[in-house]
Amino acid sequence: MDVVPEAVYGSTAMQSLEAAAFDYSGMMNDVYSYQKEVEYEGELLNILVVTETFFGCDYRAALGVVGDLMTARMKQFEHVLADGFPAMYRDFALDAAARRALDRYAEELKQWMAAIATWHARTRRYREEDLKRHHARRPGAAVAAVPGALPRAPHRAGWG
Repeated sequence: MDVVPEAVYGSTAMQSLEAAAFDYSGMMNDVYSYQKEVEYEGELLNILVVTETFFGCDYRAALGVVGDLMTARMKQFEHVLADGFPAMYRDFALDAAARRALDRYAEELKQWMAAIATWHARTRRYREEDLKRHHARRPGAAVAAVPGALPRAPHRAGWG
């Protein structure tokens, strides 16, 4: 049985927390994958390409804009945890069990974002020497998905 009322999942705090985490992680992926996607695969659906096109700027300027957006999304995530979650707890009169479940979920989102950052920093997937070697052997190879699943919200995780 779920200890978190269903209405909590549609709350502004929950929606804002998840959106900030997913936006930050998606932008991070696009920053790391830019060379691979744009130079080697001709991809146009990358936040840096979209920013360059929208603002008519070069890569460095686009990277600055996206870096600012990532910072803003991380600050939003932190703000929701610091202010939005306590208000949500009060507004929904959540008991200690529900608060613990939601706190665990927020911690899992943090760990998920950190794991994505670590994976991108360590993978050989985006290193120029590996891109050259890979694409020399397999032109037009498909992009593989980033490994790992998103953390599941408490109502989907069966926490009781």
